[in-house]
Amino acid sequence: MTVFLCSVRYEALMAARRRTVWAAVLPLAALSLLLALTSPVVTAAADPATRVGAAAVLVNTFCALGLALATTDLPRRGLRTRGMPELLTATPTGRLSRSTGALLGPLLTALAPIAALLLVYGAVLALAHADARPLAAALTALVTAVVPAALAATALAGLLGLLMPVAAARAVLVAVWLWATQFPPRFSPLPTPTGTVLSPLGGYPLVAWADAPSVWAARDGAGPLRPDATGTSACLNLALVLLTAVVCHVLGHLAARPRRHGERPR
Repeated sequence: MTVFLCSVRYEALMAARRRTVWAAVLPLAALSLLLALTSPVVTAAADPATRVGAAAVLVNTFCALGLALATTDLPRRGLRTRGMPELLTATPTGRLSRSTGALLGPLLTALAPIAALLLVYGAVLALAHADARPLAAALTALVTAVVPAALAATALAGLLGLLMPVAAARAVLVAVWLWATQFPPRFSPLPTPTGTVLSPLGGYPLVAWADAPSVWAARDGAGPLRPDATGTSACLNLALVLLTAVVCHVLGHLAARPRRHGERPR
């Protein structure tokens, strides 16, 4: 466990030194804040807790995607570093544990300003309205929707970055992310996870637990994958998003294994 935590810390510090991480994350975090302050989707809500829930939807849409775009090339860069695969093999921990540390370290670094932004927004609304619910909604949204979405997006980005050139991986990631989070059934010619319990946007936890507008669950669709937003459907959505993150991470780990046994990446 100590070696794993050291791996997470090392990867977090290395990510903090990369300008591309901040160049991708900070502008999108600022855009999310600007939209939270000006967008009718957020400002039209009279309930401050509902405004926080709607703002969390914006954070998940833009910031999770930005975080994933910033970290798409990290698994490939780690394999290209001269001597790094051999050095990591010599450490007293498994390959899957090391790759998990390589996922969580950059994620925690890039997620820190996003989490601070959402919590500060909730705290300001809580103070302005003398109501603790906005801050509670921000914390709930962070734990049940923002972090799981970031995990899923980052794991998918790492997998795509190993399977194809980084530029192509980022283009595919943007298309897949928007299809899975923002293409409602009436606007999509193909079946879409948007509005279902499969969507990484986390609409069900945000509606059920973080006071987000009800439109973000089901998205005007019907069927077994678009139930009403309840505690049960929110738990199911959360579990499926985390399962998606685990599956993508394990597949990425398997995709990198041949290279870790001596094959030089191209």
